[in-house]
Amino acid sequence: MFKKVAVAYDGSDGSRIALDKAMELKQDFPELQLSIIYVNEETEESIGFMSAGDASSPVVSSEVDSTYAQFMPYGIGDNNGRRVPKDTLERSSEFSKHMHNSIQQQLDEKKIEADVLALEGNASKTIPAFIEEQKVDLLVVGNSGKSGLQKFFIGSVSKKLLKESPCSVLVVK
Repeated sequence: MFKKVAVAYDGSDGSRIALDKAMELKQDFPELQLSIIYVNEETEESIGFMSAGDASSPVVSSEVDSTYAQFMPYGIGDNNGRRVPKDTLERSSEFSKHMHNSIQQQLDEKKIEADVLALEGNASKTIPAFIEEQKVDLLVVGNSGKSGLQKFFIGSVSKKLLKESPCSVLVVK
């Protein structure tokens, strides 16, 4: 049986159904470790230069905490020394607060204990990395609900997670 279950949550109807299903599993199997994860994909690119001896090369980072951020000299870019514009930080913080409170409220209503975690980056890459790192046994996701052309042009995160996740994936409708 599954020991560690994670739910990918984005506030959509599909992710709410996925969260409901995961909460049912937790009620039926109280020993499950349940994690609800949401991803803040809103990042701004920062450009800096990585120096190695006498050579330097441009580095583009879409995440402030990326591997390359340590090589970016303070003050690079047009952000008055900040790596990410203040309004982006405020929007990210507000998004995280809203998502965390929304998820926690749903858990509290059913008296379910779970970890609520915020991740940064591209959801279809960040979630599989989290799953692998945390040794999650089951990922629960909602069906995107997108139809034909929308799926073709936008792509479906749940479809990408099915392909990229290193564990079993339950897609709920």
